[in-house]
Amino acid sequence: MSGSKGRSKKKASTPSDASPDNLPLRSSGRQVRKKASEAIEDEEDFLEKKYRKCEKAGCTAACPVCFASAAERCAKNGYTSRWYHLSCGEHFCNECFDHYYRSHKDGYEIYCSWKRIWTSNGKSEPSPKAYMADQQLPYWVQCTKPECGKWRQLTKEIQLTMQMAKTYRCGMKLNNALKAEGSDHCSMPEDLRVLEVSTQPWYAMLILPPLLKDSPAAPLLAAYYPDCVGMSPSCTNTNRLHGENKQEQSRGASSNSGINPYFQPFYQPNECGKALCVRPDVMELDELYEFPEYSRDPTMYLGMRNLILALWHINCKEVLTPQTCAHHIMVRGLVRIRCVQEVERILYFITRKGLVNTGVLSVSPGQCLLPKEYHSKSVIVVGAGPAGLAAARQLHNFGLQVMILEARDRIGGRVWDDKSFKGVTVGKGAQIVNGCINNPIAIMCEQIDIKMRKLREKCDLIQEGGRFTDPSIDKRMEFHFNAILDVVAEWRKDKSQQQDVPLGDKIQEIYKTFIQESGIQFTDVEEKVLQFHLSNLEFACGSNLHNVSARSWDHNEFFAQFAGDHTMLSAGYSAITDKMAEGLDIRFKSPVNRIDYSGHDISLTTSDGKLYRAQKVLVTVPLALLQQNIIHFSPPLPEKKVKAINSLGAGTIEKVGWMSFKVNALT
Repeated sequence: MSGSKGRSKKKASTPSDASPDNLPLRSSGRQVRKKASEAIEDEEDFLEKKYRKCEKAGCTAACPVCFASAAERCAKNGYTSRWYHLSCGEHFCNECFDHYYRSHKDGYEIYCSWKRIWTSNGKSEPSPKAYMADQQLPYWVQCTKPECGKWRQLTKEIQLTMQMAKTYRCGMKLNNALKAEGSDHCSMPEDLRVLEVSTQPWYAMLILPPLLKDSPAAPLLAAYYPDCVGMSPSCTNTNRLHGENKQEQSRGASSNSGINPYFQPFYQPNECGKALCVRPDVMELDELYEFPEYSRDPTMYLGMRNLILALWHINCKEVLTPQTCAHHIMVRGLVRIRCVQEVERILYFITRKGLVNTGVLSVSPGQCLLPKEYHSKSVIVVGAGPAGLAAARQLHNFGLQVMILEARDRIGGRVWDDKSFKGVTVGKGAQIVNGCINNPIAIMCEQIDIKMRKLREKCDLIQEGGRFTDPSIDKRMEFHFNAILDVVAEWRKDKSQQQDVPLGDKIQEIYKTFIQESGIQFTDVEEKVLQFHLSNLEFACGSNLHNVSARSWDHNEFFAQFAGDHTMLSAGYSAITDKMAEGLDIRFKSPVNRIDYSGHDISLTTSDGKLYRAQKVLVTVPLALLQQNIIHFSPPLPEKKVKAINSLGAGTIEKVGWMSFKVNALT
């Protein structure tokens, strides 16, 4: 009885209820949840097969699209077992990877051919990703319409050229360079990926650095691995030189490219000590400070910087603009947009550094070399000699407000040419260029088409009465002179600053010791020739040798020097100074006697009582005037600077003009 209470009575079933179709469906909650889970998994599997995200952590591409479209079964924008990431917005599918990487596929021979070229010229790994970036990515080009400027992606088959980059307009038919008819193609929206390129996260997600194709710097860098200096190893103009004379071959290649042989902006391997020269494969310290984002991988910066320097030295007669540089940037993919954006920053930096856009360039007000934020600055330059004129010209070209105050009634300072003889210029002052390689004077001569006449290596020494000295005597005494300096160099190796002695005293001591130990007696002519070499050293040091340090007399040798030929300007230095002065605001007969830099602005007072003000002042007067305290500074100059001024010297040299004339026998 008790057991039946808890049970419900069964309802009597009719024959119709017993049919199989009317049996009740019974399932547990566990089964329901299992079926629901299976349904969700089936849906996810369906979506996974339809779409697949990029596996690169941080990639913003939700639905990658294959840019290669090389394989017959290319995934396009559909499913692939793996997406290969080049940048956010640029991927290729596993099918296209197999098309080039698998030996039984049609594209394998193409990939192997590229790989052989890359390996023979480059240093980096010739991976499938490198091949895709170098050969398969489509080019991007910017519309040249001023009111447009939108970036457009070209089809993969179209090869970008410099002319195309200069003239491209939205909708242009590139096969015949005619603009497509119909609607305004510039009104079409720009690809959304373009906006992302300028961000730092996009650059951080870039797998491979850009390597420029057909860079103008290639002939100058033939001794380097192209991919170590920002260029693609797959281009014919980046075929690396092999053999022991790579440097000479590289210089020969640069001269054949039409560049002035005195223009050598890049060090060759294992070379050093040249002024205004950079390592093409390394960023310098100031570059790392200015562009810290490239410290980890400088390839992109090096490619841009080397391109800029090469373009400038190919044509230094015109202002190098960001637009000109952009037209030479040939690299596939979205990274070209980034390169064009960055080249402006890099160009401004190198311009401020004085490596490009220098000399006697004439820049119109609307073509200033630096951005507008610099244009409100005012500078007064004291002195219209070569240094003052060069500084004023460069600051004027930058866009600053510049004025020159000159004490005399002419420009040039110690450059003063006598043109009283018809057709002949006699330099009363400077006329020789000492070391022409990368010398700014060589740049200016190229800009205004002035010839530099190379001086002969032979230099005759003339004695009293006009007699020429025997060259063998000169050669022998030069050997003894250099031997004395070698002994000085050996002596100073372990000497501290407290043990220093005057160079003149040390030379006399070594000379006397040599005479005593060797027993050699020099003739009067030999003694005079030796004194000539010593006096030439005195001229170079700018001081009596008894006032020069024996320990540090040649400390300037630790710094880069202007190397190469010594030349003479037949037209005179005035041809350069006159050109530099064109268009500058020069106030003559305005000797400055007081400079007050105690306030926010700097005030200058001239001898006639006139007052001038500027934000900055650049003093370029001769050293002798500073030593004589002709200009009074308020507050006084720092003691360290005053000591340096008073310790410096200037060499004295006398020039003798020797002119010969042909006499006509009939007259």
